Amino acid sequence: MEHSTVSSLLRSTQAFCGELCEKETLDFGIAYYSTRFAALPEANQFREVWIEDPTQITVAFEQAEHFFAEKSLSCHRWAPAGGHGPLNPGSAGSCASEQLSGFLEARGFRRRNLAALALSQWHAFSETPKVRVLPARAMRAAFQKTFVEATVPKDPALRQSLSEAYLERLDDPQLDMFVATVDGKPAGRAALYQVGDFARIIDLAVLSGFEAAGTQDALLSHVIGMARRLEFRRVLMQVEADDRQRIESLERIGFVRDGAFVEFERDAPTEPRPS
Repeated sequence: MEHSTVSSLLRSTQAFCGELCEKETLDFGIAYYSTRFAALPEANQFREVWIEDPTQITVAFEQAEHFFAEKSLSCHRWAPAGGHGPLNPGSAGSCASEQLSGFLEARGFRRRNLAALALSQWHAFSETPKVRVLPARAMRAAFQKTFVEATVPKDPALRQSLSEAYLERLDDPQLDMFVATVDGKPAGRAALYQVGDFARIIDLAVLSGFEAAGTQDALLSHVIGMARRLEFRRVLMQVEADDRQRIESLERIGFVRDGAFVEFERDAPTEPRPS
C-alpha cells in the first residue's frame, strides 16, 4: 500500500511518540502523555485531532485540557489528522483549519507550518575530513553535550529533558543516533528512524560555529548512506516551512517537497488547570 509523504511522516511520529510515552484515545483525537517528560511537546500532545464540526473546537479543547490537568500535566502540542482530515491544509475543510488556528493561537499556541520532504535520488557527498560521525551509544558524553550546548530549544531545562529522552532510546533497534565531532568537540547530531519500508531522518542539529566545517553534510551523508545500505524504499524528513536555508540545502542533495501540514505548539510550558 502506498503512503503519501505526509501520511508516512505522521505515521512515524505516532510510532515514535508511542514508544516514548503512554496514550489514550479521546473523543476528538489521541492524547500522548508522560509524567517523566512533562515539559516535552513530543511526550505531551494531542494528535490525530479530527473535528467534523468547527463549533466543537471548544469542546475538544476543554476535554484535552481536562485530561492533561487530571494527570498534573499540560498539553504542549496539537496535531490535526493529516492526509484527508477536515483540519488538514488544502482539504475540503481547510476553513476549519483556520478556525482552529485562531482558536489555539488565542490560547497560547503558535502555528507551525511544516514541509514534507522525500529523497528523490541518492547523492554523492564530498568528503568532510574534519568531521567524524560516530554512533551516539559509543559517544554518550559528546551526544549529551550536543543538547547542552545547543541554542534550540531556548529553555535549558527543556534541552536537558530532550537529551534524557533520546539517551533512553539509544538501544532502540528502530532508531540509530549519531554524533558528529570536529577536533574532538561535539558539533552536531542526527538520527535515522526506521518505520516499515521507509526511513526518516530526525533531530538533525548542527551546533553554532560548526556549520562551515561541513557538519550537516557529514551527518546527512552518514544517515543517508545507512538508509541506502539497508535498502529502504523511501527516505523522508520534515522541516519548518519557513526555514528556507535548511530546505534549500536539502534540495541541493536530492530532497523534494512533497506536501505540507500544520501543528500547533505552546512556546513555553504552562501551568495545568485544576481538575
